[in-house]
Amino acid sequence: MTYAPPLLRLAASPHDTHLLATFSQDSKIIRILDVRQPGQALLELHGHSAAINCIEWSPSRRGTLASGADDSLVLVWDLLNANPPQPGVNGGSQGGGQADNVRSPTASWRCDYEVGNLSWAPNSALSKDGSDWLGVSGGRGIWGVKL
Repeated sequence: MTYAPPLLRLAASPHDTHLLATFSQDSKIIRILDVRQPGQALLELHGHSAAINCIEWSPSRRGTLASGADDSLVLVWDLLNANPPQPGVNGGSQGGGQADNVRSPTASWRCDYEVGNLSWAPNSALSKDGSDWLGVSGGRGIWGVKL
């Protein structure tokens, strides 16, 4: 019998009710699931080099997800636009064919500490210029990250 690590987080998309994002204990990979087609991941998101701690969908940008991990990175993923992994970059192909269901992050931010949690800021006066903000916690600090 094969052991599968337990799922740690599950996040439902606010824009596409059939999409879920999840990751397993000690995993570096986020899997996007379509509840209409259970049993196989729709997409795999490779980019973290250490265990993922948190994921959250953007409330204002359809198909956009943020993740934080023990590698001290916050990664932002755009699932609507193809962004295949780069060769030699965390999870990228080393000369072989590229899987259609694998993506790389579109943006990143390095925290001073392991990222414990993150949250998208709701629309406010801060976002009048069209930018989005992420609240990020790590160590004993909290940061506001403008995208």
